[in-house]
Amino acid sequence: MVKCALISGKGMGIMHGRNFNNHPDAKVVAVCDMDPNLLETAKKEFNVPGYSSIEELLANCDAELILLIVNETRRIPPLRQLISAGRNVFTEKPLCGLEGQYRVREEDAKIAAPAIKEWRASGLKFGIDYNYRFMTHFKKLHEDVVEGRLGKICMVRARAHFNCWSHVIDQILWSMGLPEWVRVLGNPNEPGGWQRMIQMKWANGVIGSLDGSNTWGFDEHPLRVKIVGDKCHAEARGLDGWYRRCKSNTWPDTVEEIWTVEQGKSEMSESFPRMADGVIKAMQENKPFPADGEAAWNEILFEAAVHRSAIRDGEKVMIADVEKDVMGE
Repeated sequence: MVKCALISGKGMGIMHGRNFNNHPDAKVVAVCDMDPNLLETAKKEFNVPGYSSIEELLANCDAELILLIVNETRRIPPLRQLISAGRNVFTEKPLCGLEGQYRVREEDAKIAAPAIKEWRASGLKFGIDYNYRFMTHFKKLHEDVVEGRLGKICMVRARAHFNCWSHVIDQILWSMGLPEWVRVLGNPNEPGGWQRMIQMKWANGVIGSLDGSNTWGFDEHPLRVKIVGDKCHAEARGLDGWYRRCKSNTWPDTVEEIWTVEQGKSEMSESFPRMADGVIKAMQENKPFPADGEAAWNEILFEAAVHRSAIRDGEKVMIADVEKDVMGE
């Protein structure tokens, strides 16, 4: 049985806590929140002891997995505290964003870098909630890429509403790895979620684009990811569940596979308990979490490079240069 402690009494935290607590091989044994009302909510939900500080939690609870579901504006200090205390951590995305999850800046990567260094040196497990990896349609796209069904990859095209922004970045990096460079149009000083059009290129010659906006509606899917190979092209769309793979260079499209979610089912809602299951199995099998600290770091490093390029009016930015700078190397 994997003993878990939840740091959060808010809705998202309670949801994650339930998914882990409902797992047959896991149990929430303690909760923590500095807000007395939220702490009382969490205590009642799980019928466990509650603590008003991380110091109290660490002193009184031997849970080996901490669910750190706090806001991205204040995630790094408690993460570093928990790593220093020798606890495995599962948290939300993005790793850091002092202006919010739609406005990650290069400075945020500098703030997160010490935590990543400490985690890498610790031998602990650390992971992040990229639950879209557990949606059937996005998993199909990933598997078609890595198992070679698309052939030699040529191009990536993606777009997303900012509600899905961290996830669409993770989807690209999960299948393709970090690009070599990015070039960005957009104004980071624009209020709210600043509109951005990102071009990118990988070291192997693959080219890609990613557009982000808050103005797209949800009727036309809040995110789409298409990956094009010389044998086939494939696309995953939305939160409900849609996937299609077609042979390349055919007209009309020669469809090899099409998948849509069964009516009445929700890939989004199912993805959270699937993620929890993946984390618990990783704990049991002593393996890295499904989306570990490297995945968390890759997203924020990509965002840092995007921010630098936009600030410099679309200059081509090498991601390796950004990583060197934010890591202080």
